[in-house]
Amino acid sequence: MSLLLVFLFMGLIAYLFLLYQNHQIRTIRASDVVIVKGAEDRYPNLPLGNFAVPHRFRSPDRVQVVFPTITDVGDVEYIYSWHSLNSVTPITLSRTHRQNKIRVMAELAPVIKEHLKLESDTIALEKQSTKINKLAELVAVSDLYSSQLEIYERAIDETEKLIKKVEELSEVYVRIVRETLIGTRIADFNPDLLLDLHVPLDAQYERVKAEYQYMKDSAHAYYELLKESQGLNR
Repeated sequence: MSLLLVFLFMGLIAYLFLLYQNHQIRTIRASDVVIVKGAEDRYPNLPLGNFAVPHRFRSPDRVQVVFPTITDVGDVEYIYSWHSLNSVTPITLSRTHRQNKIRVMAELAPVIKEHLKLESDTIALEKQSTKINKLAELVAVSDLYSSQLEIYERAIDETEKLIKKVEELSEVYVRIVRETLIGTRIADFNPDLLLDLHVPLDAQYERVKAEYQYMKDSAHAYYELLKESQGLNR
């Protein structure tokens, strides 16, 4: 009987630990920013210290985070780093905090997350472009489906324009991150030289992002038209 109680107790502990892990993962996934224990020891001279953006998860307890950094010549780089779940703590930051790095990370983190998502979009678009081009080549030599070639060509054109817009938007994100990290470096050296640590979300950022979303919706409409045309001919 005592052995049964021991097994039940161990099972309860394992269950509670699993619940805790799942809760931590959900909390981290919903957070823009996390603090990573020991990050500055592993990566010296991080502009924003041990603040990072959560990115991916790997079972059962590994979290990939992204540290924004900048080289001596001004190139923006993202450090993708895996850490144990218990060394990553989600936090809530304030844009009005007195400490510069906390204020900067609060504004910069959503931009970085958008940029990371844009990189995923780029991969998906390139795969989509390859697929449509191959289908268009088949349609071009078909006696039955050649009348649909214009739809495929239009879809290819929309995809290519969308990829170019992704590149343009990515450049805007890089500029925002670069200027912000340069400002942080300056503040570390001499706060009196700092002009403004506010993230420059200017009109160009809003314009290009809106254009990208519009073009993305347009391309999606052509993809749906392609699916419909393929379905009608089955």
